[in-house]
Amino acid sequence: MKKALFVSFAVCALTACGGGSESEQSGSQVLGSVVADAYLFDDKALARVNSRRGTNYSAENGEQGESELATWHVCGDTYNSLIAENLYNQDYDQDGVADTNLTDEKGNLYYNIDLNGDKLAELNTLTSREGIYLNVDMNCDAAADVNIDNNFDGISDLNIDVDGDMVADRLIDIDGDGKPDFSYTDSDGVSLAGVKVLLQGKYGEFETTTDDNGKFSFERIPTGSYTLKADDVALDGSNIWTRTIVEIEEFDDSIGAFRMHQDPIITQVNVNNEQTLTGLWQDFTWYSSDIETEYAIGDTVSVEVIVEDPNQRPITAKFSADLELGTEEIIAADGVFKYQHQITEKDAEEYMVSIMAELSNDDGFFGLNGMTDVQLGAQFMMADYVETEELEVESVTVGDEVFDNPPDSTYMLVEVQQPIAIDGSVQIDIEVTGPDERIANFYVIGIKDSFAPVPKGDSFLFEADTAYPQYIYEIQYGTYLDYLDEREEVVIKIPLDTKLKPAIVNNLLINGVVATDVMARVGHTYQLQGLYSDPQNDVVECRFEKAGNHSALDSVISDWGACEVDYTFKAEDAVDQFNITVFVRNSDDIVVWQDYDDAKWYDVSVTK
Repeated sequence: MKKALFVSFAVCALTACGGGSESEQSGSQVLGSVVADAYLFDDKALARVNSRRGTNYSAENGEQGESELATWHVCGDTYNSLIAENLYNQDYDQDGVADTNLTDEKGNLYYNIDLNGDKLAELNTLTSREGIYLNVDMNCDAAADVNIDNNFDGISDLNIDVDGDMVADRLIDIDGDGKPDFSYTDSDGVSLAGVKVLLQGKYGEFETTTDDNGKFSFERIPTGSYTLKADDVALDGSNIWTRTIVEIEEFDDSIGAFRMHQDPIITQVNVNNEQTLTGLWQDFTWYSSDIETEYAIGDTVSVEVIVEDPNQRPITAKFSADLELGTEEIIAADGVFKYQHQITEKDAEEYMVSIMAELSNDDGFFGLNGMTDVQLGAQFMMADYVETEELEVESVTVGDEVFDNPPDSTYMLVEVQQPIAIDGSVQIDIEVTGPDERIANFYVIGIKDSFAPVPKGDSFLFEADTAYPQYIYEIQYGTYLDYLDEREEVVIKIPLDTKLKPAIVNNLLINGVVATDVMARVGHTYQLQGLYSDPQNDVVECRFEKAGNHSALDSVISDWGACEVDYTFKAEDAVDQFNITVFVRNSDDIVVWQDYDDAKWYDVSVTK
C-alpha cells in the first residue's frame, strides 16, 4: 500500500492481515489506530503522567513520596479539625514507617491523607517522582481540587494539569459522557477511544469507531484512492483532527497509526511566483539558493501561503521583512495569505532578506512552540550584498592611562588604576573604527541629575561631583549603527581617592536563627536582624525588603533605619521562592550602588 501523508506519521505494530486472490475477496482490510499528537499536551505534562504508568501509589503498598517544603502545599493546623487524631501517622504494615497522614515533627505538613480511616489515601498523594501530584487539595478544605487520578490506579483519568501550575487545564472527554476517552501510551502520543473514522473515496464512504485502545478496522475496502478522516471535539473545546490520503491496493492490510491534529497547517507556498511547494508544514523554511536565484535592490519579493484549519476557525497571519519593518497583519483572501517586500539599499547591507510569518487560529493554544501555531521563513539571497565597514573599539584612554581592546571583542571592561578626587574630573576618549553614521553615547551610573542630557560622541569629561559619591564610579559607553545591528560596549570603572570602606551584609537572622533554617508561620511576628561588618565603625543603617516570587505591592518591610525590626508574616508571603533582601550603608555618605553599600537576599520558608 502506498501512503501520501498530510500529517506526521508513526507506524504501529499491528497484526498483519494477509489477503487472497480477487476471487476469494472483494477488497482489502484496513487496520489502524488513532493517536493524538504529543503536542496536544506539553512535554512536562506527558512526562509527569507517563512516568507513573504501571505503578500503584496506594498507601497500602508502603510507598511514600519525598516532599520539599519549598514546593509542596502545606495546610497547617487546618486539617487538625478535619481529621480524627487517631488517624495521624498510621503504620498499617508494622514496618516502622507511617503509611498515611504523614506529618512533620510539628504535625503540620500533610500528604497521603486518609480521611475516613479505610487505610487508603483520599487526598494530597505526592509520589517520590518529580512533579507527580494526584488528587491535590489546593485550598485546605479536605476536598480534592485537581483530581488527576480518580481511582488511585496510578493512571490519569480527568482534569489533566498541562502546564504544571496545579490547576486543571483539560478534560479530554471525546463523547461527552463524563468519562475520559484516552490513555497515555508508550508511543509518545495519546490513543483516542470512541472516535469516528471515515474512509471516503470513489466507491463511497465507510465509517467505523475506534475501540478502547484507539484501534479501528475496515473490512473489504475496494482498491482505490481514499481520504481517511477522524474529527472530534474534546469537552474543553479543543479540536482534534486528521486528514490522510491513502492508496489501497489488493492484498494490503494495515495503514498503521496516524496522528490527530488540532493546529492550522501550511499546505501550499508560492515563493515569488518562481516556485510552488505543496505539503504539510508547521515550520516552513525556504532559501532562494534552492533555485539558484539572487535578488537586487529594487526587486520585489513575495510569498503566497495557503493555510488550512481543521475546523474553519479564523487564522491570524503576521508578516515581517527582516523584523525591522515591524509586523504587518495580513487578512486572507479565499484562504490565501499574500505578502510582498521591495528590496532597499538598507537590505543590501545583509547577505539575504528574510520574510517571516507567524500564523495562529483563535483557540488560545499554540501548538508549535507556545507562541504560535505555524511559522514560515523565506530567505532571498542578495546579488549586490555590500558588506559594511566593521565597527570596533580599538582603545580607551582615561586621563594618562591607555587600554587596548582585544580584536573582535564587542565588550570591554576598563579598570582605571589612578583614583579620582571626590570633586575631581578626568578626560575619557574612545578610539573607534567604523562608519561615520554610527551613534555613540556615555552613561554615568548614579548620576545626581537624572534629567541631564546623555553625553554624545567618543569623548567625555567626567566630573565626579555630578554623580553620587561612590567608592568606584561606573561609566558606560555604547556605539552602534542600528540598535538591532552589532553593538560595541565599554564599561569604565574609576576608583575614588579615599581610604574609607563600605559596610558589608553578612547574614540575616530570624529570631536569632539563620533565615534559611527557619519555617515562619503566617500571622506570627518575628524579629529580623541584619548582620553586617563595617571596618570604620560608622553608624550603619539597614533596609529590609520582600522579594522573590512575591506579587504584593508593599514589598518594603522597613526603610532605612535600625538593623533589627519586627515583622508579622502575611498570607501572600507563603509562596514558593520567597526571600528577604537586606540592604546596608554606613554614614560616610559614599556608596557602592545608587544609595547603598551592599545587599544580599535570603530564602525564607513561610507556611500558613
